[in-house]
Amino acid sequence: MEYLRRRVMNIKIRSKMIYSYILIAIIPFCLVGSLGVSISTREMEKNVTQYTTQMVDQILQTVDIYINSIEKKANMLIQMTEPLHLKEIRNAEDPRWEECQKALCANFLAVAETHKEIAGIFFAMEQDLYVSTRMSRTSRDSFLKENWYQMAVEHPDEMQIISNVTGRNITTDTTYSIDDVFSIVKAVKEPDTGECVGVLLFDIKHDIISSAISDVIIGENGFVYVQDSTGHMVYTPTNAIVYRINPEWLTDGENTLTAKIRGQKYQIHYQQSDYTGWKIVSVSSYREIMSNVNMMFFAFFILLVAVLLIVLFVAVKISETITKPIVKLRNLMRQTEEGELTVRFDSAYQDEISDLGRNFNHMLGRIQQLLAQVYEEQENKRQVELKVVQEQFKPHFLYNTLDTIGWMAREHSADDIVHLVDALTNVFRISLSKGKDYITLQEEIRYISNYLYIQKIRYGPKVLYEISMDEACEKEEVPKLILQPLVENAIYHGVKMKRGDGHLHVTVAKEGQDKIRLEVQDDGKGMNRQKAEELEQLLNEPSRPDENRSFGLFYVKERLRIRYGDHFYVRVHSIENEGTAITILIPAEYPQ
Repeated sequence: MEYLRRRVMNIKIRSKMIYSYILIAIIPFCLVGSLGVSISTREMEKNVTQYTTQMVDQILQTVDIYINSIEKKANMLIQMTEPLHLKEIRNAEDPRWEECQKALCANFLAVAETHKEIAGIFFAMEQDLYVSTRMSRTSRDSFLKENWYQMAVEHPDEMQIISNVTGRNITTDTTYSIDDVFSIVKAVKEPDTGECVGVLLFDIKHDIISSAISDVIIGENGFVYVQDSTGHMVYTPTNAIVYRINPEWLTDGENTLTAKIRGQKYQIHYQQSDYTGWKIVSVSSYREIMSNVNMMFFAFFILLVAVLLIVLFVAVKISETITKPIVKLRNLMRQTEEGELTVRFDSAYQDEISDLGRNFNHMLGRIQQLLAQVYEEQENKRQVELKVVQEQFKPHFLYNTLDTIGWMAREHSADDIVHLVDALTNVFRISLSKGKDYITLQEEIRYISNYLYIQKIRYGPKVLYEISMDEACEKEEVPKLILQPLVENAIYHGVKMKRGDGHLHVTVAKEGQDKIRLEVQDDGKGMNRQKAEELEQLLNEPSRPDENRSFGLFYVKERLRIRYGDHFYVRVHSIENEGTAITILIPAEYPQ
């Protein structure tokens, strides 16, 4: 057995290819029947699945868009109720109720008449008063005990969809029936207090769903229907199969499944809307899916016989076109092994061997590029390391020198010089930070305070500043010196460029429960809207240092990105000749 294997492996590629072609042409006679049917069936199922998925997604989007438009209309009507101060109306005898009722009814009618799909609008208030179009009260029972009313009050900020509208204390006029609609409810809140003053209810006709479904064709027996998250049927065309589909089948996490109903096999596909919670379900018959498989199998068999006759002639010709480029590529690889990286594979064709040769060329080019890049990076690394050593020497030397100057100033009672030297010493101490890359916000603000003191001594009333920090933020760690470039820009490009005194405000505060706001604001020259937008884009999008106009801003952005990834945002607000505010929002690592 080993001898036979070695003999086969030692055969030339061209001979192997000819023998393989012949063998490959004979084997399908035995396998193509079962394999062809299997592949055809899978492809047919795949095509049907893709088609039904697209149709279901399209219907889902149509329904979601429409429900969203209804919610917008509801929000519009709710906004119209705000000036009426409905909370102040106590009963129907209140003289203001008649005016409010007229205003609300006019608004409801305007919306209902321009949107024929809205069957009726009903607004029930906490005082058990109501306003409606095409709808009225059934009994004197309070609306507050109604299920639809309680659902809206329990979720005042969300729209609620009710598929089954039976059993409510509302009757409709003769233009529509409750069997032909579903309802949307939303709470109406008092804008000042946020208290619920009532609930707005829309009855929506099924026409929008039926029109979206009626355009879908899934064979002769396929159909689409809609059910809600509880399994209740929202809308379905007349079909005897639909009520035999168990809603529990659509909750197992699989969007596509098969089921046998009344002796026939069906493919069921569904998608659930994250917005409405509804499920759009399509049902396809397997009998229709398989109807063309036999015809496809016969055509495939005839084609296979023809190919078998042709392959014997083509095998020799094709093997030659393949082996020649392979031999050429093999020789080039041998040259590459000897260190010759300038060789290249040349071919005018687009077959796989040519692709392999082009990839080989690309690989050699990439190797040459990487070798050059490694050399350049090593050279740059040595230069950067030398520069870092030099730069580290300067702060230490200056720090020690300033310490000596401060001691001498104290000896001569030069308090102003002592304060200035102390401030500058603190600036260098925090900038060094014992080599740490991250410091607390308390240390960062101490650095900014000393830095601004030095700038105030230099520029006088041009730099008047105020610093405020929330105590809850003091222990948060941030990249070192993250605010200094912003403060420096505020001085040199803001207050320094204006006439008169300049004011800076540095603020560190909590923003909600999980954010910290770092803000530098000045009343300087400012900038126009376009420049402010460009600067905001610069501070939020990744880029290389040589693509930025300000190294200081690049430093801020890249340090933030290293620390927080994409979980930070920088806002730039500026008004020309009025001032600029740059705000950094970062995650709070110690939420309160």
